[in-house]
Amino acid sequence: MIRIINDDVAIVENVDIFTPIHDDPQIQGEIVACNATNDVFAMGATKLLSLQAFLAYPKDLPEEIVVGVLTGMKNFMERHDAKLAGGQTIKNPVPVFGGIALGTAHPRDIVYSHGAKAGDVVLLTKPLGIQPAMRSYRDLKDEKRDVLLSKFDEADLKNMQDNAVRLMTFSNLEVAQAMQEVGVHAATDVTGFGLLGHAGNVSFLSGVDVVIDQIPVIRGTLRLAEFFGHKLSSGFGSETAGGMLVFLDSSKADEFRNFLAKKNLPCWTIGKVVEAKGSPCARLAQEVQFIETDFP
Repeated sequence: MIRIINDDVAIVENVDIFTPIHDDPQIQGEIVACNATNDVFAMGATKLLSLQAFLAYPKDLPEEIVVGVLTGMKNFMERHDAKLAGGQTIKNPVPVFGGIALGTAHPRDIVYSHGAKAGDVVLLTKPLGIQPAMRSYRDLKDEKRDVLLSKFDEADLKNMQDNAVRLMTFSNLEVAQAMQEVGVHAATDVTGFGLLGHAGNVSFLSGVDVVIDQIPVIRGTLRLAEFFGHKLSSGFGSETAGGMLVFLDSSKADEFRNFLAKKNLPCWTIGKVVEAKGSPCARLAQEVQFIETDFP
């Protein structure tokens, strides 16, 4: 949500709530904060103000877990010169954590999920594959462990999980800064609806087609997703606190990539925007290529 306060200030707000994905309370808290602030950065705001916590959990949940989640949220916000500023706590049969993130930007600097133009290139700033990586994290802890280890090496699985955690706890602040520095036509983060789900939204709102011809994925997760029956290879795999999907003039792509490279961050050109043929849509190219990689 965007609220124009005056000619110079816009407030950007995002609410995000989801069930836990990691057993370490502080890591979970950082994931919550990163996921909640994702949309703020996707709208071009580079200044975070605060995060209000939303915690719902059973009566018998140990207090140290709740304290750990709040500590993780606080640590994430403090790294971004912002505050964890109160929130709401309720009892619930299962734990659900989230937050309300606030940021500011100049109204002219707001980036929307519409405005992509034919001829634009499409950039992605984090590899995909968090869903299968974290499914393996859970399966290694229960009775499915032996089945999983009969097909995959445990060290490889833990490497995928480590990559996924880095992705879910690393904010898109630098990407928002790059968007302001270089100038882009549209942007969105990639989360629960997957790559094509979020690209399709930009496509529809902009009245253009988006063609994806290569996709970076966490090394090993493509095969893992196939094993679990996840939709990573079709472009609809769910992500948590994923990267930014950015649409900009092709002449600015190198400048955008170089801005992130100076901060030791990756960026991939994954497709292009073309004139719509019929109803606007996002689709994979017939010979889409997958790039297996790690995250710094």
